[in-house]
Amino acid sequence: MRDWRSVGDWKDGRVRSAAKTTIWVSLLFGVAFTGISLPAVLDMPKEVAAGNHLILVVLLFPLVGVSALAYFVYSVFAWRKFGSTELVLDPVPGSIGGDFGGYIDVPISWGKRGEFNITLNSQHTRTTGSGKNRSTSTKVVWQREGIATVSPTSKGTRCAFRFSIPEDLHESEEASSSYYHWLFQIECELPGIDFRRNFSVPVFKSETPQLSSSKADYAKASSPLEKAPEGAVIISETTEALQFYYPWYRHLWMGFMIMVFGSIFGGIGYFIGTEDAGGMVFFIVFGGVGILCLLIGLYIVGNTLTTTVSKKGINVVRNVYGVCFQRNVSKDNIVKLERQIKSQMQGGSRYRVFYSIIAFTADDRQLVIADTLEGSRLADYIEKRILAALRPRHDSSLLVDQWAS
Repeated sequence: MRDWRSVGDWKDGRVRSAAKTTIWVSLLFGVAFTGISLPAVLDMPKEVAAGNHLILVVLLFPLVGVSALAYFVYSVFAWRKFGSTELVLDPVPGSIGGDFGGYIDVPISWGKRGEFNITLNSQHTRTTGSGKNRSTSTKVVWQREGIATVSPTSKGTRCAFRFSIPEDLHESEEASSSYYHWLFQIECELPGIDFRRNFSVPVFKSETPQLSSSKADYAKASSPLEKAPEGAVIISETTEALQFYYPWYRHLWMGFMIMVFGSIFGGIGYFIGTEDAGGMVFFIVFGGVGILCLLIGLYIVGNTLTTTVSKKGINVVRNVYGVCFQRNVSKDNIVKLERQIKSQMQGGSRYRVFYSIIAFTADDRQLVIADTLEGSRLADYIEKRILAALRPRHDSSLLVDQWAS
């Protein structure tokens, strides 16, 4: 195993959160975007009067700057309330094929605490291009959610946790144009400012997978859902089958925001393309992005999925604005069920991951039998219900072990 201390800023199995870094980064972005755009904003009335409508695009910069400054103020208040936070690892470091575990002491009194939600992400960051065309994107390739095991301390609350890490995932790597890394997140809703911390953590391969000595529950088993969140999926059961109905409004806000984003981009492209002689490039680029976002948003709010599962097999009906597409597969033709991350959204340092469950058949077909399941806990719940409906009760546990990802 490589010397894990040489890859990141980790010492003696203790990891500091990124809270202070977030404060300075948000301040830097806020000042930079606001300062860069200020001269153009001040000259905007004169430029518009002279027919230079292209300058209106500059308004996007102060909008980003003000948002970053607002987040800076919020982060400062959060730091004053919770201070520095340190994660103590057990084992050191986290182990591919073994456990990632440890604890965090937080200055929240035992009587005022809520649930501490924990998430571990394996991520891939890739940078392409150079100079002005440089672009960096981060993608979650594996995620597990849970609830921390809590106990009182003299100064607040101890949050212990333990994750089981699949053996086929990548270990932590040094930052480069393409590298894998791990992010641990913990949050708790509180009156006023919520507690929220992120940690870049070490997870490595070793000759023998290491297990945690923590008495905490494994994250997957710490908080199984007893029912699906309202609006995500409607489940109805008969003696013969189990039906999952994914309504059109399950991600209404997401679809609406994507359409608004697309409308803004499309409007900018059209306005500049028709008003400015050299604006054809803006018309094509901004207009193309706008139309694509509009189509995606319309699809999100205009489709439903109905999946009927029985001991005979699975029937799937996709309805897109009244146009129905139906597919089915017999139980004996199903080779495996596989969970896949199909989409994700990032807001600041928070990652919303959406899963699909796909049935693979012996005749090389793939059927999406569940989609837009937000988070691993909901995916676990739906997967378990599907497996139980497919097989007799005494066979379900065997199939969960075989098919669950």
